[in-house]
Amino acid sequence: MRYLTILSILLVLASSVFAPPAAAETRYVVDELVITLRLGKSTDHKILKNLKTGTPLEVLEDDDKTYIKVRTLDGLEGYVLRQYVSPEIPKKQIITKLEGLNTSLQKKISSLEAAKSNLEKQLKTIEKNYNQEFSEINAASADMKQKVEQALENERIAAEKYTTLLAQAENVVEIAAERDQLLQKNIKLEADVTLLTNENDELSDSRIIKWFLAGGGVFFFGWIIGKISRKKRSRL
Repeated sequence: MRYLTILSILLVLASSVFAPPAAAETRYVVDELVITLRLGKSTDHKILKNLKTGTPLEVLEDDDKTYIKVRTLDGLEGYVLRQYVSPEIPKKQIITKLEGLNTSLQKKISSLEAAKSNLEKQLKTIEKNYNQEFSEINAASADMKQKVEQALENERIAAEKYTTLLAQAENVVEIAAERDQLLQKNIKLEADVTLLTNENDELSDSRIIKWFLAGGGVFFFGWIIGKISRKKRSRL
């Protein structure tokens, strides 16, 4: 049924395709015939050519009831019997054309089916790649979200530190002055320590001398007392 519908449509299309222009009517040798193209309007005239079924003929004169004057595609002019030509394309020729069109259409359908199959494969590949890329994008998005949150937290901490430093920076002049004063005091203390160290060294040296002198005096007096004692003993 489907084939008959397609065949009918192709017949209509073929009729419109093969329809001759209005300026010059074309007729065809009817089915299953071989007719003669003669030089004149009788069988006594010379045969110019044998014409097979489906041969297209351009009508030149159509004023006779028995013969019509025609021209072949190769430019040969002559007369043929009216009853053996028709303005309609022979069914066999139409069927041949339709079979050729059908074969061409079948090839196109096969090509389209192959292209469809190829497109389906490509679509599956694209879908697979899309799903994979979508998963990667989601993972990257989650990672980026985490990084953004960490960056915001770092920014918050940095802002707090900046606020603290800014508050501390307001006393920087006072801190610098106090530092200078402490440096001066430190220098003075170092000088005092050096002076006290020198004085202590001098005092220690004088004490050693005094103790040395005191010890020498004790030793001298002891020696004198001992000598006096010995003399007294010798007198006794």
